[in-house]
Amino acid sequence: MQKLLKDQRYEAFLVLGCFVIYVVKRLFQEAHAFDEFIYHLRSLPPASRDMAAVWKGLTDYSHLMNAVMPIVAGAGLFYSGWSVFHFRFAPKFWARDYSVVTFLLFAVSVMFVFASVWAYSYLKLDYREIHRIYTDAQGKMVQKVVGSLVYSNFRKLFLVTDTVALLVLLCLYEALAQGFYFVKARLKEEDNNQVIGYALEAAISVFLVIVAVAGNIPQKDYWSGPVREMTILGLTGVVVYFLQGYFYNRCLPYVYDLNSEKFRKNMLGFLVNAIAGATLVHSFQLLIWSIYNRSYFEIDFYYLFLIFGLVVLASVGVAFLRKALLKEKIFLKTQISNKSAELSSLRSQINPHFLFNALNTLYSVALRENAPKTSDGIQKLGDMMRFMLQDNHQDRIPLSKEIDYLNNFIEIQRMRIDESKDIKIEVNIQASDREIYLAPMLLNPFVENAFKHGLSFLSPSWIFITLTHDDHNLYFKVHNSLHSKTEEMENAESHGIGLENVKKRLELIYPNRHKLEIQQTAQDFFVNLVLEV
Repeated sequence: MQKLLKDQRYEAFLVLGCFVIYVVKRLFQEAHAFDEFIYHLRSLPPASRDMAAVWKGLTDYSHLMNAVMPIVAGAGLFYSGWSVFHFRFAPKFWARDYSVVTFLLFAVSVMFVFASVWAYSYLKLDYREIHRIYTDAQGKMVQKVVGSLVYSNFRKLFLVTDTVALLVLLCLYEALAQGFYFVKARLKEEDNNQVIGYALEAAISVFLVIVAVAGNIPQKDYWSGPVREMTILGLTGVVVYFLQGYFYNRCLPYVYDLNSEKFRKNMLGFLVNAIAGATLVHSFQLLIWSIYNRSYFEIDFYYLFLIFGLVVLASVGVAFLRKALLKEKIFLKTQISNKSAELSSLRSQINPHFLFNALNTLYSVALRENAPKTSDGIQKLGDMMRFMLQDNHQDRIPLSKEIDYLNNFIEIQRMRIDESKDIKIEVNIQASDREIYLAPMLLNPFVENAFKHGLSFLSPSWIFITLTHDDHNLYFKVHNSLHSKTEEMENAESHGIGLENVKKRLELIYPNRHKLEIQQTAQDFFVNLVLEV
């Protein structure tokens, strides 16, 4: 929750900063435009202008009230509407909380947006020069600036349409924000993607600042340029979203039985809905054209057919893609379920309490019979089994527990061999002076492999095991002899199923954070693992 609040505060301040940048830029633009207007008039020959009449015409114009205040008030009200929409209404909407409070929050955000449009369009005044053409004494036609005119572009129709346009911008921002939140959540699920998440946040922050510095909202009407195109594209996306859901739920289950009555009936319904959706998009397009381009509202069947084909192809494609992804997801879930059932079945074959009780009994018998070596081996075996049943299922364990397991395993292996007869085992394990965590059972498979394939009672054998670490990395080396009994191993890749499993686990758990080298000759086998901890 604290992380969420921190992210929201950062986003609120980032957007507020972008608003401030945009407002300051617009204020400079307005001041520069007014200065250019006056400079242009003053640069005209005195006979071609009447500056007294110009200044008289500007009597009703106040740069503070008619330029600065509309921009500041409009931006402040729009930012308030965005805050209510994004931080209050949107979370409830995405959580499917369709209560009265949710609709009230939406109404409040709409009121703020409406007020921002009204404050800007009603208070904002523009100005222009008034020209008049005269005939001079020589009979030539001359143009003279005889005054200036202050006027307003305020229209009730534009007040409604511009409010809708800004609401569309809010919806587009919310859709992009939700996409960013989704990607960020997926990145957090990975071990080593925190840097990528920060880089993505930085890139989006830079993008918003660039938009604030270089972008311009249309000053006379919002339904021109990219706003209109983005709205039509967004409306098309909404139509495709609902159509793909209809096709996925009602048509796709019967697609392999094209002659069935249900498929024909549902497919007819899909086509009817597609025609209705395409007509809606085209009608909206024609409405904007008729209002702002002063054209007639007349359906163009060529455009209508193109939109219809687009929404049908996109909807069917998305539906089949959903089915393919769902099929893969079900397959993976089935595999996981089968593996879990198999693991549960293996675990159920062993009663941990019975095993520990039996080991304790054998340990007591060995002590009574004065067999310290046997009792010590039983105790180490019990510690290893406790590790396998308890700690082995955790995501991370302390390095000290992994070292204890390794030492117990090596000591039990030493009990079955005579190191004085051409068998040499050297172990150098650095004790951990701080808490280091790693995935369990990453090191022991290499040691097991060394004892399995590196010892022979007929020829000299040796095993060297080294484990060290520093502040950043853990270094693990296993070097052992190799004998003819391992003729089935042709290369390092076939050197035991356990090693293959360790390789896969390292790639999944420590991507780009480990280095594994395996070298094999006819006489020896060497493993070098460097792990970032």
